[in-house]
Amino acid sequence: MSTQDVTLKPLVIELFKQLGLYNQASNLVNDAVKDYNPATVSRLLKKHQIGFSVKKPSDKTLQLTVHPFLVVPENAPAFIAKRQGDKFEQLHNNQWQSVDITQLDDSTFIFTIDVLPNTKKSIQAFAAHMSKHTKWYKPVFWLSLLSSLTGLAVPLFTMAVYDRVIGGQAPDILPSIALGGVLAISVLISTRLARAKVLASTSNRLARDLSQLTFYRLLHMPLMVLSRVGISNHIARMRNAEKVRMLLSGPGGGGLVDLPFTLIALFAIMFLSGWLVLVPIGMLILYYLVMKVVNRYVQAASPTVSGEYQNALSELAKNLLQLKAAGDTDGWQTKFMRQCKENSRQNFLYAKRNGLNAAIAHSLSLFTALITVFTGIFLVLNQSISPGALIACVMMIWRITGPAQMAFSSKQKFTMMDVAVKQFDRFMQASTEQSELRLDTPDSSKAPTVSFQHVTLRYKAEGEPALSGVNVDIDAGELVAVIGPNACGKSTLLLSALGVLEAQAGFVTVNGKNLKQYDTEIFRHWVGYSPSQPDIFPGTLAENVRIAKPDATDEEIKAAIVAAGGASFLTSINHNLNIDLLGENNAMLAAIEGSYINLARALIKHSPLLLLDEPLPHRNPQSKQQLISTLLALKGHSTVIFTSHDQDLIKQADKVIVLDKGAVVFAGPIPDDAPPSQSQTDMQESPING
Repeated sequence: MSTQDVTLKPLVIELFKQLGLYNQASNLVNDAVKDYNPATVSRLLKKHQIGFSVKKPSDKTLQLTVHPFLVVPENAPAFIAKRQGDKFEQLHNNQWQSVDITQLDDSTFIFTIDVLPNTKKSIQAFAAHMSKHTKWYKPVFWLSLLSSLTGLAVPLFTMAVYDRVIGGQAPDILPSIALGGVLAISVLISTRLARAKVLASTSNRLARDLSQLTFYRLLHMPLMVLSRVGISNHIARMRNAEKVRMLLSGPGGGGLVDLPFTLIALFAIMFLSGWLVLVPIGMLILYYLVMKVVNRYVQAASPTVSGEYQNALSELAKNLLQLKAAGDTDGWQTKFMRQCKENSRQNFLYAKRNGLNAAIAHSLSLFTALITVFTGIFLVLNQSISPGALIACVMMIWRITGPAQMAFSSKQKFTMMDVAVKQFDRFMQASTEQSELRLDTPDSSKAPTVSFQHVTLRYKAEGEPALSGVNVDIDAGELVAVIGPNACGKSTLLLSALGVLEAQAGFVTVNGKNLKQYDTEIFRHWVGYSPSQPDIFPGTLAENVRIAKPDATDEEIKAAIVAAGGASFLTSINHNLNIDLLGENNAMLAAIEGSYINLARALIKHSPLLLLDEPLPHRNPQSKQQLISTLLALKGHSTVIFTSHDQDLIKQADKVIVLDKGAVVFAGPIPDDAPPSQSQTDMQESPING
């Protein structure tokens, strides 16, 4: 960590105040993170939906800044600056003083503010992001111009050989012409290589940035929206960025960039042959009209069943267990084979028409060259042009028809790109969980009260409600058990308390504040949550537990696993926290062992609010007793809400909430003399949480 990291937090808070974002500044004051670095600043600006750019002191666009900005030198204290006319001022001791930004070296990060959160966002998010990558335009332009000019060397060299060496009987000038041609070709190759490198670098960087923006957006979208859309659509959004790379990089990208520079070849033909230039111009017009008709013919055969085919593959991946358990997959297989056959037929027809498209384009190119030759012969016979000039013009025809053919054959790429850009723009307009109104932070000093007020939640509009008018008050420090038959809404109740699922009616309060007032990131980092299904990520045991608390020591991790009832698990791995959980020797990690890790993540936070979904699935007696001891120790210090079917665990609760079909049947202390009901006995038989 560099020396300025410690001072960045108060500077960012002051920057927010200078921008008029006082609520956001208060949010940062309560942020548990003490030390900020440039990466943290970037994350915070994204989180609070502030559009920004990272620039260098030499960037001329600094003269266009409107809002105050943050300057972070590498080896000097950071400061806040703003533009005042043609000069810059820095904030020092609440006073603005003149400063020369241009004297800073290029290792300095400057965070300029483009859009404030209360400003109406542009629907052209892709274009706005693309405009930030302007440095590649100039080198590509100049390299393409130089490449186009030196590309004339071979035709002009050939003309000189025919007209001056052969026609003029002057072989002594051939070495100098050849040397000039070699130098021009060397420059041509060098510029093409340099341009390819710039285009590849730009396309990769842009695709990377768009993928990062998409991934960040996905992480911050409401879970209900994500689950409704489906994982395959999220993957498709991530792959949209690849289409940008396909368009710019490779030989196709270079051909498209060369298209505007065909004017140089046209001017060269006009200079050498006069009216002969009308032939390629006329053929380009004919080329456009013919290819427009052919492209329409090709697009009419675009595959229509490919989406259903991909959905069938996704369905197989998602419902494989159910299909195998049913024992009768003939119907599904017949349907899939029919889709597969139709998909192959449509793709074959589309590929055949694409082949026709390429053949016609190539034929038109040859036809253009032939017409130029025959027309030029009459001009040579009339002595309007020399034979060498005719040959040079024919050679330059390919510099016109080649990029034109590339442009028309790339019509599909342009269409895909247009669709991808529109999808990206629509996706970036989707609402995220974080807004400028969710800035409150929870009180970490005491156990909170939790209240469900008429909470009704549906996963689908046409489905039965998962929660129906839930009204429950939970006091601070209480140990509360949520019980009921399978699929009665127990897990949904915990997720609504976590704020991951938002109710369509009613609301949840924590310490008297609506969950929609809390900063989602800070609130969920504050809450300890353990899901019913093990969530194991690639990496070591320590890395998996540190997801919840990155700065946890090895001793804290071991203590959390023991408190979760995993002492025997630790013993079985010889207390080795660096064991690879998903390695070859541990690929069959048991669900019980995974649940120890889940629970350890929740406990290691020492949170005042714990939400535990089935914390005791088929545990051994020692683990059960340890977990009971852990929960009893938490009483009064943390508010704990857990779901369970285990009678011994339920008996430890201060209060039980009985759910049935999403509605509260009973909420209150367990009667001391009440025997276990039949429904409770049934619940104990199944560990699957509803």
